[in-house]
Amino acid sequence: MRNTALIISLILVVSIYALPESSGTCGMTFLKMDYSPRSSALGQASVGFADGPDGMMANPAQMSFERNMSVQSSFGLLYGGITLGSIAGQREFDFGRLGFHVKFVSYGSMDRTDEEGQIIGSFGSTDMAFSVLYSREITENISIGLAPFFASSSIDTFSALAVGTDFGALYRFDRGKGRVGFGMKNLGTEVSAFVDTTDPLPIIASLGASYRLKGLPVYALAQGDWSQDAGFSGGFGMEIIQFKPVYLRLGYRIRPLLSGDLVENEFLNGMSAGFGVKTKNIFVDYSFQHYGSLGFTHKFALAYDGFSK
Repeated sequence: MRNTALIISLILVVSIYALPESSGTCGMTFLKMDYSPRSSALGQASVGFADGPDGMMANPAQMSFERNMSVQSSFGLLYGGITLGSIAGQREFDFGRLGFHVKFVSYGSMDRTDEEGQIIGSFGSTDMAFSVLYSREITENISIGLAPFFASSSIDTFSALAVGTDFGALYRFDRGKGRVGFGMKNLGTEVSAFVDTTDPLPIIASLGASYRLKGLPVYALAQGDWSQDAGFSGGFGMEIIQFKPVYLRLGYRIRPLLSGDLVENEFLNGMSAGFGVKTKNIFVDYSFQHYGSLGFTHKFALAYDGFSK
């Protein structure tokens, strides 16, 4: 009961204090995006639930508790014609675990206009980042991880570059039924900018937990986040494992809601759901999230985890 109370308490804290407070503008905001369908379906509350081939994206320390080798790819359709994707993999070595993660965002084609507003062509915008991940168990149930990265962002003929690192820690308890995770993301700086002035990276600090509820085929998750450019936020979710090999997922992400006569469907903003299917060593995942007036996003993933630990 104490472990269940921990999850419930964290959910309540997140719900009370997840009030947005704009505290400035940061660059490379694509580094804040969630590229995992599983995490998206669970309200992005995965820093303390990092599990499976894509868990390293939420918390690099997760690799220490996975199989010897795995690979994963994902693709997402966002609002406004934006697409995103990622490829990740990890392998065990004598000195720990090494992994990689490549992620990209494409904003599609946009009209180029002259001073009078006439269309004279088109241009594009893309973001990309490459990370090298390392994790190691420091005790039987505690792992830490680092993920230094290189990021680039381009709009038409302008570009910006950044370097940084992510950090994560993960603790397992009650024979693996529960996990507590902590993460710091985007600790770094821009080394070149679109214009003369560089922008800070969107630093994020996250604390989350998950637990297999006693007597129920359900994992409950909760997470609180603080980001440099948006203040406090959070999310919670549940994964239902009753119907293995099918896993059902529900979540909610606390976001600021828009207001006004033209705003529609804001009461759905933050809701998410999805499912996963595991057949032998192959994982297939799907999720959708509601962004209020912006509509739905859809994400898909395929992973292979075929090597025993």
